Amino acid sequence: MNTEIEYLKNIAEEIAANQNKKPLTKPDKHLQVEAKRLEQAITVKLHTIDNFTQRETFYHNILSKLVIIADILFDISDNINPDVRLLLNLLDAVRRIVPSEVSPKLQLPKAFIHDQKQIVIDSWKDQEQRLKIQNVDSKLIEVAAIPFSRFATTKHKLYWRDFIWLKGYEEKLENLDWENADCASPDEALMSMLIGIDFNDDRFFIFCKKYIKTRLDRHHLKKRRLAELAECEKLILQDTQNEQPTYNHRRHDISFKLISWIKKESDAIKLNEALDEDMFKIEFNWDVDTIALFWKYLMEHGVTKMVNIEVYAKQIAATCSSKGKVEFKWETIKGRFYGKDQKYLKKIYDPLTSVIEDIRRFLR
Repeated sequence: MNTEIEYLKNIAEEIAANQNKKPLTKPDKHLQVEAKRLEQAITVKLHTIDNFTQRETFYHNILSKLVIIADILFDISDNINPDVRLLLNLLDAVRRIVPSEVSPKLQLPKAFIHDQKQIVIDSWKDQEQRLKIQNVDSKLIEVAAIPFSRFATTKHKLYWRDFIWLKGYEEKLENLDWENADCASPDEALMSMLIGIDFNDDRFFIFCKKYIKTRLDRHHLKKRRLAELAECEKLILQDTQNEQPTYNHRRHDISFKLISWIKKESDAIKLNEALDEDMFKIEFNWDVDTIALFWKYLMEHGVTKMVNIEVYAKQIAATCSSKGKVEFKWETIKGRFYGKDQKYLKKIYDPLTSVIEDIRRFLR
């Protein structure tokens, strides 16, 4: 089979070497005969390979080599002449033998991309008009156009996975039920769909972050902001479908990126909340042992309400900080309630004695 492929490639290279840029009315006869013969040979070969892995490998190699030949002919004039069309038809015929086994890694022929460009452009014009009728945000429409414009204008290589993803996206757009979408707005309905098909382009990621921040800005209480982030995370998880390949297979899926960002935002809010709470703690110039004894005596002598020891320890840990230590565990406080060390007792005794003396002067 390699011999037949190489022979067809040699014919294409000879045609390219002649650099005949004049318009053709029909394909090269030699090329036409060999293409037909090769199609028959490939069909027979594919039907005789029972092992799936071997057939898949053979199939991908054959299609890849035919793409190279098609590109050789297309590069002559950057146009689809009868010779190029012949190769495109051959590729399509071979693809149809076992269409489910076409590798997503198969590079698309330049002529195929050229052939599809106007179709893709016209399709987007129709979709764009539908989005405008629904009053979708203009910036979100620009983001939604990215897959179409990428296919129509890119100078980079495109693969079968790119074309299949685009066709799936096009179908989703056409079938989007705006009236019955379980979303608060057309913007959210479109975003929900884009998350569902894993449109993980960075520009969509940035748009989603800005949208979530807009929702957050409606709330000033930190608990409300955390609740809003939790709601956004829930909606993203509900939208995640994993029904088709990701838009950009080299990047994390959009759900992973958004949820990771939401978790970081939530952590930052919680940290700031903790820092704010620390600012209002009573800062003692004592160590933890002395603080624990002091509060224990206050409760025992009725200065504070008699409560469960564990609860009391948690209250102290939440409202007090020790010398050189902003936070300490309530378990530490609980364990120090019954200390009898003289140095800790003296630390309490000396300032309290001074307090008593000051108060005594004002008593009548």
